[in-house]
Amino acid sequence: MARSLNELPVLRTLVEQYRERLTPRGQYLFWLVVVLAVLGLDTRRTQVFVLFSAAAGIFLVAALFAFLPPPKLRLDCPLPARLTALMPVMIRASVEAPGRGKRDLQFTLPRPHRWGSSVRFTPAAHYLDLEPGGRAETPVEIEISQRGRYTLRGPALRVTDPLRLAATRAMVLPDQVVLVYPRFYTLEEFIIPLGRRYQPGGIPLSSNNGDSIEFVGTRQYREGDPVRNIHWRSWARCSEPVVKEYQEEYFCRIALILDTFLPHERGRRDAKAFEAGISVLASIADFFSRSDYIVDILAAGPDVYEVSAGRSLAYLENILDVLACIEPCYAEPFQTIGPHLFEKLAQITSVVAVLQDWDSERESFLRRIKDLGTAVRAIIVHDGPTLRPWQQASADLGEISQLTPKDVEALLTSSRLHR
Repeated sequence: MARSLNELPVLRTLVEQYRERLTPRGQYLFWLVVVLAVLGLDTRRTQVFVLFSAAAGIFLVAALFAFLPPPKLRLDCPLPARLTALMPVMIRASVEAPGRGKRDLQFTLPRPHRWGSSVRFTPAAHYLDLEPGGRAETPVEIEISQRGRYTLRGPALRVTDPLRLAATRAMVLPDQVVLVYPRFYTLEEFIIPLGRRYQPGGIPLSSNNGDSIEFVGTRQYREGDPVRNIHWRSWARCSEPVVKEYQEEYFCRIALILDTFLPHERGRRDAKAFEAGISVLASIADFFSRSDYIVDILAAGPDVYEVSAGRSLAYLENILDVLACIEPCYAEPFQTIGPHLFEKLAQITSVVAVLQDWDSERESFLRRIKDLGTAVRAIIVHDGPTLRPWQQASADLGEISQLTPKDVEALLTSSRLHR
C-alpha cells in the first residue's frame, strides 16, 4: 500500500506529460503504436510489425520535439478574477512574435490544480501560425459549474512538430486564482417587516446618503467634546468655546443568516439543498444591494462570518466572495452560538434566515432573535418534509416559507432565460 502511494506522484507526472506534450493527434498515434505492438508480437504469422515500425518511427521522430526549449514569444491571457457558476465567459489570449515568426504553435489551458468535471475550456487547445513581428488572438470560453475558489494553472504555449503530434517544453504564465460565485436569481420584490433602530457610530461609518447627519444647533463646549465639532464663528462671536450639536441616527439594518449545518450522514439531496440555500441567500443579497438598507450576512457555523454591505460600505461582491468559499458545518451550530452573535443581532432591525431544515434548535434560535425585538422571516430550503412542522411557528415568529431544490433550480433557470 505504501509503495503504491509513493509511486502515485510518478504516475501523475507521466499522465500529465502524456496530456500536455502529446496533441490529440499524437495521443491517437501513441495508442495505435501500442495496439500494433500487441498485434505484431508474433512476427512469423503476421506482417503487422511492418505497420508498427512505420508508426513507431514517426512517433519517435515527433517525440524529439519534446526536448526542445520553449518558444520565445509574448503571451498574454488574463483570466477573470470572478465568475458565476454555469455562466460561460469569453476570454482572449494574444500571442506576439517580436522577432522571428513561428509556425505550428499550440496554445493550451492546462487542467487546474483542483480538478473535476466542474471546469471546462472550449476549445482546450488552439493552433496558430505567426509571421515575423505578427500578432494573433484566439478566443476561449471558460465555464465552471460549481462555486468555489479555484487555482487555475497558467496558459501554456508550445511549438509542435510539422505533423502536430508532439510539442516542446512550454512557455507558461503564472497560476491564477478564480472565485466562482453561486448562482442567484433576480428578485423583483421581497417583503419583510422593517423598523428603525439607533445605530452606535451613526451613518458616517456607512455613507453620506439617506439618513445623513443633521445639524440641530450649537451649545457651550464641555470637557471631552471633539475638537472637530467646534463652531469657530460662534466662538468668535461669543468669546467662549461653542460646539456643534447633531441629531442621533436611526436607520434600518437587515441581517441575512445562512444555516450551514449538514449532518454527517448527508446524501446527495442534502448537498443540493445546501447549494440551493446559498443561491437563495445570494438572490436576497442581490435584491437588498439595490436598496439603501445596511445588509449584514452572518453564517451560523463553527465560525461566524460577518460582511456588511449597502450605503457605500461594500458591494454585492463582498457578500458573494464569502458565499463562494463557505463550507458546510457538520456540528450543530445553533447550540454553541455565543453572545457575540446576539449582541450583533440586538442592533438589527430585521433578520432573514435561510435554513436547511426545521427543528427545535432552529426554532429556539429564531425565538431568541424575536425576543430581542427584531422582526424575523425564515426560508427553509429542504427536499421533503422537515423534522418538525413549521406552520404553527409561523404565527408567532413571522413569515416562514419552504422551497425545495427543484423550486430554486426553476427560479434560477427562469432568471437566466430572462437575462
